Amino acid sequence: MAPLEPYERVYVNLDFIEEDVHGEISCEVCHKGNPGAEDAKEAHKGIITDPTYPDPSKTCGQCHADITSKNSTNLHATLAPFKRKILRRASKDPKIQDRIEHAMGKNCMTCHSSCGQCHVSRPASVDGGLIDGHMFQKTPPVETNCTSCHGSRIDKEFFGKNPGVPADVHHKKHQMGCKECHSGDEMHGSGKDAFDMFAVENRSRCEDCHKDSAASAQKDDKPNIKTGKPLSNPAHAIHKDKVSCQVCHSVPYKNCFNCHVGENKKGEGYFKVDPSKMGFKIGKNTHPSTDRPEKYVCVRHVPINSGLFDFYVKDALVDIDKFPTWKMTTPHNIQLKTPQNETCLACHDNEEILLTEKDDMEQWEIKANRDVFVSPGPDLYERHGWLPHPRAHLEK
Repeated sequence: MAPLEPYERVYVNLDFIEEDVHGEISCEVCHKGNPGAEDAKEAHKGIITDPTYPDPSKTCGQCHADITSKNSTNLHATLAPFKRKILRRASKDPKIQDRIEHAMGKNCMTCHSSCGQCHVSRPASVDGGLIDGHMFQKTPPVETNCTSCHGSRIDKEFFGKNPGVPADVHHKKHQMGCKECHSGDEMHGSGKDAFDMFAVENRSRCEDCHKDSAASAQKDDKPNIKTGKPLSNPAHAIHKDKVSCQVCHSVPYKNCFNCHVGENKKGEGYFKVDPSKMGFKIGKNTHPSTDRPEKYVCVRHVPINSGLFDFYVKDALVDIDKFPTWKMTTPHNIQLKTPQNETCLACHDNEEILLTEKDDMEQWEIKANRDVFVSPGPDLYERHGWLPHPRAHLEK
């Protein structure tokens, strides 16, 4: 993302003072500093650039306590899933864990967001800067804020920026944006601690709009409220609770490999990662639940590896093979028709789209993903031997 011009980063539009209710609050109430000073240097002593991070209760919370009270469960602010998923693979040696915590603070935990970094400025991870002269945005702009952090995957998937892969049908056909699915209530946290984004109680679900698709294929007379078209299909009833929606309706997405983090001579964090690869893989849901009962889901490779923190400390992730590196994913590149849902055989007779031990990976990674691998089923023609001409029937 292109950086803002210096003046754009700090320019406060007069409209903010005259039209935005937040402009009625004196600057030092939130940002501190010395309003009585006679020069800029003195005036900016003790200035707080983002008074909404890490604790927004004394600023935004004065009026929006119902929202800020849930900040400790806001994954955008805490990034708790990153820390949890790395530390469970880490050495239990306190000294090593301290080095990991330091490394994560310099690298993995820098993409956090805050009230201000969503509604007033760009996120600090892309060098900040006011969005629109300090005017508060009720809905954060997709181009400057949402995709600042969710750019390499979601932005390219949703808007069709990956070569040869079409944009998500929700954007391409219906001009939908992030807020159509992801409500402010979801973004601000549910008030309950969640292991990761898939465990957030008030997260968005396909069924929120596609109620008839999710329920069954029994009713063809109820059109979807947004598209006006009936979405019931026999396949929805057959595959209900067996496969995730994305297994049938997603297309190739980006997979990342072998991240290594470090610091330059100025103490600034940086990372190096191998070239990403586009692909589509179906794996097993390792944690089926009442909320997510599907046996098969789309899985995406994450770039964790045993040498991730070697710059800071050796032998940090001693349990790297205890947890999968292919994780459940919900790609933002949904299509009505995909190569795997073209016919029954396109999926059920296609081992290429299944994650198996035959896929290219090291021995430790095979061990790590043993619960994710899909074992190809019996020969389809043999299973359908009760038909008089099974091959002819299936290929038809």
